[in-house]
Amino acid sequence: MVRQIIISLATLMIISSCKAQNTDNNNIKKNKNMERTTERFDTSTYYMERQGHEYQFEHYLRGKVRQFGGDNGSNYIEYARKDNSLFGTCKEYYNKTGTLKLVGKYYYNRFNAGIWKEYDENGYLIDEYDQDAPYKNYPWEKVEKFVKEELKLDLFDNKVFIHRYVSKHSKIPIWRIRWQVGIKVYTIKINANTGKIINQVEGEVEK
Repeated sequence: MVRQIIISLATLMIISSCKAQNTDNNNIKKNKNMERTTERFDTSTYYMERQGHEYQFEHYLRGKVRQFGGDNGSNYIEYARKDNSLFGTCKEYYNKTGTLKLVGKYYYNRFNAGIWKEYDENGYLIDEYDQDAPYKNYPWEKVEKFVKEELKLDLFDNKVFIHRYVSKHSKIPIWRIRWQVGIKVYTIKINANTGKIINQVEGEVEK
């Protein structure tokens, strides 16, 4: 009888051990499948090279890079864009660890675009944000075509601005195109749900 009890206890211990091992293996497997970044902010170069409160330099792959932040516990921020590109990359790094927190694409003179990713301080992906979601019915490609072919404007002109937002009142996603010719200022708003112009204004530059 005693022998049977000992054998039963031993069997239970083996089963429990296997279950625990399987659970650990599953957790390890799960962690391996999770997206993780090891990217870190180069704080040593940043503090050694920056002028005033920011550091600017040219990178052969990323183009013109501008870095700032880090003072008074603030996170580090980096913007990078090539001269011949309308879009660049924005990154935010945790102040304490220097690990990557946020990364995404931005249109060079007004709005965030594409998928933005957020990581925890250990580098694991914790969230994703689709900045283009509200504008799927009338995406950037159609706006770009409209500006180039209909309005005949140069998107690299510093007097041409494109912005987008969701109206707080109507909840309608809107594209706003503004440009200046001489003293004249023109503004067009497009309903991103329908692709139709909902407002068109002509004015003059304020003196």
